[in-house]
Amino acid sequence: MNSKLIIHLTKLDNNLDAVDRRLNLGVQRMAVVKDNAYGHGVIPIANHIKERVEWFCVARTNEGKQLREAGITNPILVFEAPTHETAGILKDFNLTATLAEIDSLNVLKAGTKYQINIDTGMHRLGVLPEQVSDLSESILKYQDLTCTGIYTHYFKSDDPGNPEVKTQLELFKEIRAQFPSEWLTHTANTGGIFHYKDLNLQFDAVRPGVCLYGYGAGEVEVEELKPILDWKSFLMQVKKVKKGESVSYGGKWIAPTDGNIGIIPAGYGDGIPRLLTNSIKCKIGEKLYEQVGVISMDYTMIFLGTDSYEKGTEVFFLKGDELTAKTWAISAQTIPYEITTSIKEGVPKEYV
Repeated sequence: MNSKLIIHLTKLDNNLDAVDRRLNLGVQRMAVVKDNAYGHGVIPIANHIKERVEWFCVARTNEGKQLREAGITNPILVFEAPTHETAGILKDFNLTATLAEIDSLNVLKAGTKYQINIDTGMHRLGVLPEQVSDLSESILKYQDLTCTGIYTHYFKSDDPGNPEVKTQLELFKEIRAQFPSEWLTHTANTGGIFHYKDLNLQFDAVRPGVCLYGYGAGEVEVEELKPILDWKSFLMQVKKVKKGESVSYGGKWIAPTDGNIGIIPAGYGDGIPRLLTNSIKCKIGEKLYEQVGVISMDYTMIFLGTDSYEKGTEVFFLKGDELTAKTWAISAQTIPYEITTSIKEGVPKEYV
């Protein structure tokens, strides 16, 4: 085992508490655990919070099947559009499908439950506003299917006060009024929960996603949220380097002084982006060290200066509030979601 993820379940509880504090009375929680719970391990995460959330949301049908096979009984909403290959799984495993286009009614098997995704501006999956009348007529023809809800997705809710959110909300309200009132209604993602409580967009349920894992949506920090993932490895070798010598492929880093190099046995093959070469730090004890040289498939190097450590000394790539996926995301000009979902599933996980 060359590296290991440590998932702090108490911090997950803290983040769910932060969501709860913002919810109106009676609003349900639809925990988004897609893509292996954003890289954190879907089964342990779901098992830990299943008593605190009403629903789970996944991206793909097979993810829902995986949860069912693990004993999860909460309702599960699948975001992807159903296909002839997945229709049987949706029905057999009691998963709630998403209807993102009218033709999907022809695909679903009798007895399947579904919810309607309305495209109010995201222009990803979803029924367009001008198709709603045709949708209403088509639904009546499929009495062997059961619609249980309707939702939309905000594309700028990570930006507090953005007028596009209100525009989408008003359009959604107009469309929502055309359907049965008893359907479950939900629109708020992480940004909607934390940045738009004044717009009254919680409806019946909210969909907390990245906030569960410790990150706010967009650039605005939410101080209450705590990253739940640490990533540790060890020093496989410590060796001397002289001033002027280079380290790793292409000689992209030159030693400014004589010193020591620490070699850590994890690299981009484990999910550390090569793009982060020479731009991140690692932690040994309470001290931070610069990562140096091109990150290779299986190894990452750090410059220890005149410090020296024994082989096997513990090293952290990510830890607590100091070294986080957000830190890496800023350097890579991306978002924490991409960082955590890029960690390979083969990296072992410990839940504490």
